[in-house]
Amino acid sequence: MVEKNELEKKESLFEYNYNIIKKDKKFLFILFIGLFVVYSFLFGLWKIPIVNFGINRLSAVGMWDYLFLSGTSALISVFVVLWRHERKSQVQSLATVGVAGGGLAAFLAGICPVCQSIGLVAFGTTFLNIPTTFLTPYLGIFKTISIGLLVLAVYLKADSVYTKTCKDCLISPQEKKDDKKDPLLFKNNYVLGGVVVITLLLFFNQLMIPNAFATVSGGGGTVNLGNFEYGSKITLKPMPLAVGEQPKITGYKSIVKPLPTISELSIVPSTGDAVQDLLNNIVPTGTPWYGEQAGASFDDPIAAQNKWATYKSLQLTSTEQERWNRIANSFTCDYCCGSPQNPTIITRCGCAHAAAAQGMAKWFVKYYGDSYSDEEIYGEMARWYALWYPKGTIERIILEAQ
Repeated sequence: MVEKNELEKKESLFEYNYNIIKKDKKFLFILFIGLFVVYSFLFGLWKIPIVNFGINRLSAVGMWDYLFLSGTSALISVFVVLWRHERKSQVQSLATVGVAGGGLAAFLAGICPVCQSIGLVAFGTTFLNIPTTFLTPYLGIFKTISIGLLVLAVYLKADSVYTKTCKDCLISPQEKKDDKKDPLLFKNNYVLGGVVVITLLLFFNQLMIPNAFATVSGGGGTVNLGNFEYGSKITLKPMPLAVGEQPKITGYKSIVKPLPTISELSIVPSTGDAVQDLLNNIVPTGTPWYGEQAGASFDDPIAAQNKWATYKSLQLTSTEQERWNRIANSFTCDYCCGSPQNPTIITRCGCAHAAAAQGMAKWFVKYYGDSYSDEEIYGEMARWYALWYPKGTIERIILEAQ
């Protein structure tokens, strides 16, 4: 038995644990798929069919979201496989704390980032809304912490399996022998301390980035952010490039512009944080003056989205139809069907938001066409898009405001 243990010790920590994982690869794969499905549900990427039950996600999903989701699922899967092996060997470890903390942080970071709330929906109705605006400035930190905790938990678990004991449970540090194959990070306190300092600086930088260009000034119902101005009746949205117009970002086919709106918001004084200011003043709340007539409120975006979509069936005169065509066929979906590099006109997009925007345009053209211009109707549609896609809207504005 001693000779067998000595033979095992000749393998490096990585090789030893890799072989364990390799032997249990079927369970690892099944667990990864299961966790990915569960986490994607919690992240609002899909809903249970028929009853349409799930978490409503108002923000677009990008490549980094899928990478974060895959990484989280993979790390937890590896942890569980090693934990199973450890249980069979009857060895205890405190690394479970790390994976639990990492999983919780991943949950907080993943659900509806840069949204006003987590909304549970079923049968097309919102029955629970949990405010999450206060978490917005810290989502990047949550993601970093979650991945860091999961990596640490996997390392501690792998190390406890490799050494047949728990590194955190050792009574005397003198009993531990220096393994030359251990990563430098865990052998050298100076290196580990340096990593901690760098991580803290990155966290601080994450918090300060919005403030670096958030030198805003409020007055007269407007706020200045870089080259942009937005306010109580002015919103911001990417618009298709005009003939000869150059984009702010190379390769993009749209550019953020200010647009007059129909509804009016109360401007919240600047906080000094550009992201929070945009959340307060670009993402609308409350009920607009036309809300009762239209049956739509900013406070229930899903119900409003469904209601606006019903107005697609409104019958318009030939003049009204021509005007609607002009508005709808120049309004882009930048976050769902399309992208900044290839924005999609809403009449060519099959998502629920595009249907709602088309119905909204018809409603305003039919009932308030004489009171408001094409640009104002366009701007009101943009205001609702900021509600439906707060993350994409704010990220795009911040990007072009620099």
